[in-house]
Amino acid sequence: MNTNHLLIFTRTPLHVGSGSSVGAIDMPVQRDQHTQFPIIPGSGLKGVFADAWNADLNEQGKRPNDSDVAWLFGSEDDQAAAAGALLFGEARILAFPVRSLVNCFAWITCPLILKRAVRDGIIGSSDFIKDLSLEDEKALAADKGMTNSGKTILEEYSFETPVSEPLHALAEELGSLFNDDVWKTVKERLIVVSDGIMSYFCKAACEVQQRVKIDDNTGVVAKGALFNQENVPAETLFYSVLHSTNERKKGGGQRNAAEAVEKFGQKLKDEKHTFQFGGDAGIGLGFCTVNLK
Repeated sequence: MNTNHLLIFTRTPLHVGSGSSVGAIDMPVQRDQHTQFPIIPGSGLKGVFADAWNADLNEQGKRPNDSDVAWLFGSEDDQAAAAGALLFGEARILAFPVRSLVNCFAWITCPLILKRAVRDGIIGSSDFIKDLSLEDEKALAADKGMTNSGKTILEEYSFETPVSEPLHALAEELGSLFNDDVWKTVKERLIVVSDGIMSYFCKAACEVQQRVKIDDNTGVVAKGALFNQENVPAETLFYSVLHSTNERKKGGGQRNAAEAVEKFGQKLKDEKHTFQFGGDAGIGLGFCTVNLK
């Protein structure tokens, strides 16, 4: 089994709904149960990428069993069922944008997220990350341009924020992960906050849209059709662990794990690395740039 990583950068707000409502938000996004960090489930990633092979359909609207999509994503044909060679993990937050008094906005992350990223192989291990721990009223900045008199103001909260040289080196590493002109400014914008504050901002700093449904007969808002929808903001960076295996069709196959990743990577290039995840594509939500690391 080979391991690679997908980096997913939201170019527009993203809504991957949880299917249930709690409190004032009628349509919340999916989250980790214990951290409340937004996620994109692996099934959602797999479905979107498999759909990119829709041209590989026969006249009956089915994919041939020997097609690339059957090889990479599996086949439900009762005569030739097969498991796919690509295995998608859920996409997890790596950096989350929050309004800042200085420099417009900051990307925030936390010790838990960084330690997960090291464990998953996204970034290299270091003593700085291994020993990193923060109190709720404190933060670390990668660049002095994000601080004012030793403090940062994120949303309505103030944090004591020294500039950290090891964090600046980490921000340089993060900036090299993704070839995007906006993301590369992470070297000046990165702030590390405590795990608890990160969880709070991931709940409180998501966008909330008020939406309505129009009655087709009257042309005005349908009765009781006002609802609130939560979206992960644009410029959020997710990552997903992608495993690949040798071809897994009945009787075995000839193609190996490396070929599966190569074929998938070529499709990303053909699609210009841009895919739409979640709901509401018709109103511009969920468009993301995807890179294979």
